[in-house]
Amino acid sequence: MRSIDDITHSIGSRLVLLVATMGTVLLNTHYLGSEGMGRVALLQFGLLLVTGMAGFVAAGAVVYVRRSHKPKDLRGVAYLWCVFSSIAAASLGVKIGVFPEEWLYAAGGLGFLQSIVIFHSQLLIASGRIKQNNYLQIIQTSTLLLAVIIAYLVIDLDTPEGFALALLGALAITLLFSIITLWGSWDESPTVKSNVGDARKLLFVHGTQAQTGSILQLFTNRANLSLLFQAMGNNAGAGVYSVVYYGVEAVWTIARAIAPMVNNEVAKASVRSERMAITSGYLKKTIAFTLPLVVLAYLIPESVYAWVFGIDGVSAPLRLLAPGMIAGAVSSILAHHLSGVGLHKWNAITSGLGLAVLLIVGVFVVPIKSVEDAAIAASCAYVAQACGLFFAWRLEKI
Repeated sequence: MRSIDDITHSIGSRLVLLVATMGTVLLNTHYLGSEGMGRVALLQFGLLLVTGMAGFVAAGAVVYVRRSHKPKDLRGVAYLWCVFSSIAAASLGVKIGVFPEEWLYAAGGLGFLQSIVIFHSQLLIASGRIKQNNYLQIIQTSTLLLAVIIAYLVIDLDTPEGFALALLGALAITLLFSIITLWGSWDESPTVKSNVGDARKLLFVHGTQAQTGSILQLFTNRANLSLLFQAMGNNAGAGVYSVVYYGVEAVWTIARAIAPMVNNEVAKASVRSERMAITSGYLKKTIAFTLPLVVLAYLIPESVYAWVFGIDGVSAPLRLLAPGMIAGAVSSILAHHLSGVGLHKWNAITSGLGLAVLLIVGVFVVPIKSVEDAAIAASCAYVAQACGLFFAWRLEKI
């Protein structure tokens, strides 16, 4: 298992990310309101759709394929696919109504920059450079906070368009840092095996399985935004849910800090017993850290949330998401274990299960007409997904 130093560094980095992200969220809620937050959330949905498609080559299987290939074998096809994804995914997202046409070019351009950053991040993880990957994320969130402060407080551009410009600046700086970090490492040797098979084919084959799960997971996490927008006829409900989801992500901070280490260590382990021991140890740590955060989020009264965010209606849906928070933390660890051994198909299957449960509950069982309804549907989806991943993890025999 990775050293305590790396674990502490990753958790500490995630806490820095949490503080910086919370600062950005607070500025958005107080300057943009629920309506503006809804517009920003839909822009981010579009951005994530672009990065989701880019991940079919430039994210989902990079750590696994890097075991047998040099970084330079992966970059050409990854970069070209990111260009294609920025155009195709943004256009498709507008066409099917996932996000409005006003964000077409912003989602495509910002999504392209984010996709390249994610690809570089995966290369760092694959090489075991966890700290450098942590720094990369800190730079993005910190510069975004600084850019938002400048946009809102210095040049009085306190609009969703101002946020988009701030995000553009943050991503440009982060991309530059990632290029500098990887400089001179493109010719590094494979981490486990000598070259086996064509890197481009392996990225597509394993990436398709891995990123299908990520795309489905994206819709499981974010489809409620579009459903609320359609049900309520405005951006306000989506805005409130986006704040609630930030709370959920805050609870997942520890799990997401640990997950890349699970992926890296499991990918290098040679026998099943070793892999299971690695993941079991990290699962215990994740649950031990996550449970107190869930309890804290549950106990904070609405008056405190309203005072902090300047928006009403946060506490009730957040409490309804308590089971989903625990399930999501567990899922993060198990999904990275399965990715580490090339069983990306199970992440796709269980993400599909989660999305199916979300839609069934949100449309037929508890039709989504409010933020609370959306929270119930999401919590059910996360629990179903965690059960599926646990089943797949216990069956892993590679």
